[in-house]
Amino acid sequence: MADQIVEAIGSKRILSGQRLFETELAQQLSVSRVPVREAFLVLQSQGVMRTTPRRGSHVIDLDETWARETYEARTALETICFLRAAKTIRTTAEALATVENNIEAIRMACVTGDKAAINRADLAFHTAIYQMSDSPLLQTLWNAMSRHVMIMFGLVIYRHNDFATIIDEHVELRDALVKGSSDEIAVAVARHVIGPFDSKALAEKAYATATKT
Repeated sequence: MADQIVEAIGSKRILSGQRLFETELAQQLSVSRVPVREAFLVLQSQGVMRTTPRRGSHVIDLDETWARETYEARTALETICFLRAAKTIRTTAEALATVENNIEAIRMACVTGDKAAINRADLAFHTAIYQMSDSPLLQTLWNAMSRHVMIMFGLVIYRHNDFATIIDEHVELRDALVKGSSDEIAVAVARHVIGPFDSKALAEKAYATATKT
């Protein structure tokens, strides 16, 4: 249920800052209020929604500050994650096969043009990399942040139809994981995270952070 709400936010069926009502959503989704209430609690704990007395429950403001914080936090976290996961991928055939399978799932979703499926496949790719990092802490942090990233994915896909670029970016990430140096992995992560937003200053900051020694 929480993912359904997040997908609706990412596709702009639910808007930034919009007030949400348990009863209305339950009716729209043909479910009882209980799973909707539970989803609200989860999304509040993850910072996707906020609840204030007498004003009810709202989606957070998906503004530039939120975007920058999400990019910077994700770049830092995924740089560490990908560096750790690369060691697993280079020594375990099963791990590399998982990466290839996730890229193929992205490719198939792009062929169909199903934006929600692309979003889910993209998220599954990154979730798998976090699992390969063999770090419970990184996985916990990712789980806390992943729905913000899911919204970000959705908003990017909502505006763009160049699905071939999505495939190419994940192939580039795979290549960096398989044979790239530490610096090359860090740059590939920064480019992947920052790329869709065309912010030169933010990209330069991400590259500087990712590649500094």
